Amino acid sequence: MKSFLPLSKIIFAIGFASALIGLAHATRAPRDLNSCPDEAAGEKPEDCPWAGVARTLIATSEAGNPVTPMLEKLLPRLAAQIKADGQKSDLKDLWGLSINFDENAKGIIVHPAIIQSLAELFGVPAPQGESRVVHAGMEHTYGYLFSILKTPYGFKRARWVQGEIEEGFRLPKGTLGPLSSEGSLFTNVTTFIGTIAFRTEANEMEAVRREAKGAAQQIRKFKFSELKPVRLMEKVDVANDNGKVRTVKLLTDFVPFLNQSNPAGNTHLLIYTVKDPFHHEAQLISAFPVQTAFVQRALEPKGLGKSQPIVTRYNAFVEGLSGFTKTGERTIYSGREIPQL
Repeated sequence: MKSFLPLSKIIFAIGFASALIGLAHATRAPRDLNSCPDEAAGEKPEDCPWAGVARTLIATSEAGNPVTPMLEKLLPRLAAQIKADGQKSDLKDLWGLSINFDENAKGIIVHPAIIQSLAELFGVPAPQGESRVVHAGMEHTYGYLFSILKTPYGFKRARWVQGEIEEGFRLPKGTLGPLSSEGSLFTNVTTFIGTIAFRTEANEMEAVRREAKGAAQQIRKFKFSELKPVRLMEKVDVANDNGKVRTVKLLTDFVPFLNQSNPAGNTHLLIYTVKDPFHHEAQLISAFPVQTAFVQRALEPKGLGKSQPIVTRYNAFVEGLSGFTKTGERTIYSGREIPQL
């Protein structure tokens, strides 16, 4: 497994005051820690047991007790799943780095004690000191299950517990969820979105194929060739610490749902990938459903071409780019067929 970037060199400007506000919001819990759903917080039945467990884990940490034993006690199946996925170094290397802070909601996404526990189980470095940089695959799959931060778009876990993505691609409900009957949340998600995102990357696609045997059968047999993604590529030059310039590519795939029965709802799956020569490969960052209007705004002609403002999105961390706006090029690509597993 690759070494993480030296966190001591990370320069990322997020206001200290807003961070404290976000942490306070993320740790606020109702009197009954096991009460789930917390309707006052906007939770729904599908948010359970995850939100309730998250509050219990936060209280465990604040009482000065270790979180991991409690997580293993409350969710033994999921804890075992996380440990098993932690052994899949090839799949883990297909993910980049993420920031455990949501700029829209101005808050910590997953409580630091829970992140520490997940990192321990998953076998990746946990953030040290004031750093909030974490393994994106761990954060955006298992981590999001335990986020109680309400964002303008709802709770982060919704993408994995509502079944909307499965319905959009005509997969059995739960295939991309935390309790899939076959495979695991991390393996199934990585295999599904990796097959789409890495269609132009030979080495990464080969890694997905090698590990696909551990994914759900419905994903292994899925007809990826039926999908018609449109890709937005953002290209920008970024200086390294030593002054040498590298070209970073930010790739956003918009994949139309096969089932468009609810045009008023979400209609596409967004997959965000970073190609950074710092890592010598493409790496996944995030995936979530979006509406047609979101896609149209992202692909507006006035935002394409050279001399465009480029920033990292969706909580991605790229050394020397995250926290800054740089000038680069934005281009649309389509028409590349996705190979079968």
